[in-house]
Amino acid sequence: MEDEDDEVERTVRWLEDLSNGVLKRDFEFLTLQGLRVVRARKDSFLCAFVVPDRLSDRDGNWHVGAMVTLIDDVGAATAYCAAGNVKATLDFSVSFLSPAKIQEEVEIESKVVGAGQKGKLAMVVVEVRRKDDGKLIALAKQWLASVNLTGDQLSSKL
Repeated sequence: MEDEDDEVERTVRWLEDLSNGVLKRDFEFLTLQGLRVVRARKDSFLCAFVVPDRLSDRDGNWHVGAMVTLIDDVGAATAYCAAGNVKATLDFSVSFLSPAKIQEEVEIESKVVGAGQKGKLAMVVVEVRRKDDGKLIALAKQWLASVNLTGDQLSSKL
């Protein structure tokens, strides 16, 4: 149980560092700044986010590209936490069901719902909902595969 708690703690810290700019990944920092982890478990995360002005499209809605970046990172963190290793996305689909306005608070819930081949594959479902009425904004499905990388391989060359 203690190892499981350590893994959850480490994953929450990674998401918080990403959203606070500590990891120096400017694109993720831009799109995740302000993300709060509300609840974290080994196979599920619940986060809260107030859509900032900087992520607006021309109609005053949350830009779908920024939303997808947040969904991808939260989903990947959930898969990592459940499996304890780095995952590469194999398949990723998002259905956009309604817009989210700027300054609207949303909840992002991610769950590992499937696994295969001795933990080498994981399927994560991520739901983005309006906090005030629970209306579904986006639904994502993400298949990820285990990747065994060394520390040197984890840093980007870009």
